[in-house]
Amino acid sequence: MTILLACAVLALLGLLAARCRERRLLRQRDLLGEILDLADALERELLECRARLREVPALAAATLSASEQLSARATLAAEPQVQDALRDLLAHRLWLKQNSASASEAELVSARDALAATRDSLARQMERLADVRADFEHTRGTAGLPSTHGVP
Repeated sequence: MTILLACAVLALLGLLAARCRERRLLRQRDLLGEILDLADALERELLECRARLREVPALAAATLSASEQLSARATLAAEPQVQDALRDLLAHRLWLKQNSASASEAELVSARDALAATRDSLARQMERLADVRADFEHTRGTAGLPSTHGVP
C-alpha cells in the first residue's frame, strides 16, 4: 500500500512539475509575442518619424524666411538618431532570435519594458513634430499662402 501511495505522490509531483513548466512556457510565448508586436509597432513609428522629419525643410521653405529655414533644417539632425534607433531595434530582434529560447522571464520582461518606454518617448517626439507642422500651417494660413497638406 505504501508503494502505491508513493507512486501516486510521485505521479502527482510529476504532473505539477509539468504544469508549472507549461505555464512558464506559455508566459514566455506570450512575452515574446508582446515584444515582437511592440518591435513591429516601434519600427512603423520610427519610419513615420523619419518621413515627418524629412517634411520639415519643405514646410520651412514654403513658410519661413531664408534665415529661419536654417533652424528648421536643423531638425534633420535628428534623422541619424532615428537611424540609430532602427539599428538598435534590428539588434534587439537579432538578440531575440538567438536568445529567446534560453532567456529568462526577467530578461524578456526587461526587453518588453524597454521597447514600451522607447515607444512612449517616440510618441512625445511625434507630438512635437505635429505641433511644429501645425505651427507651419498656422503661419502659412495667416500669411495668406496655400496649405501645405500636400507637401511630401
